[in-house]
Amino acid sequence: RLHDAGSGALLDVVTDGEGLVRSARPSFLAPAPCRVRVRLTGLLPDGNDPDADLVQVAVVGGGYPLAVEFEGGGDAIAALPFDSGEDLDLELIGFADALECYDDESAFRASGIPMATRDVLPAGLVPLRHGDTLAPVRAAALVSGVVLACNELDNEIGGGRFLHLVIDTDGMIFDAVVDPVAVDGVPVVEGRIVTGSLWFRARRPVPVEVDVPDRPSLFRRFARRS
Repeated sequence: RLHDAGSGALLDVVTDGEGLVRSARPSFLAPAPCRVRVRLTGLLPDGNDPDADLVQVAVVGGGYPLAVEFEGGGDAIAALPFDSGEDLDLELIGFADALECYDDESAFRASGIPMATRDVLPAGLVPLRHGDTLAPVRAAALVSGVVLACNELDNEIGGGRFLHLVIDTDGMIFDAVVDPVAVDGVPVVEGRIVTGSLWFRARRPVPVEVDVPDRPSLFRRFARRS
């Protein structure tokens, strides 16, 4: 894993026994990652590459399915509690090939896009036909939402710049990244509406360790005061 701590950019590289690169997938670690409550609803296996298996989730409060790719590949998926029936929190990162940004709802409506201002269409779960074959499902969705925050960051390792957005959409608030030159329309700032196709990666939140004071000593201290 390559990690640029300054910007949060990540690159997960998988190599084989001879040191040849099998895959390289980008990711992102926000300073304070958003968390999305989901329910695990299925596994979408890739017969050619187990590290490319996808997980189908239902976003609690959103009412739609979503296919996501997990950091850590098959090992991370194997540790998921599929049989528990309980909801869990995930950190979702949306990678946009391109985004369109609108100044307000009126401009968004005038564009003719048949979506609500906060909307998610799980397009990646719709199989695409290429000739006589169907392409596999993708961890992708068409999303429209309101920008809650936007920062431009420098990837010191790779040398590029990218935008980190926090997007409020139907049922979830999530982190997203996009190349600044891939944004059409008005500049992305807080309060504006964006729409585009995003590819989703997911991770389970890392538990935060908190130093807990020694309880017996605290108890003794209060006992002396009383």
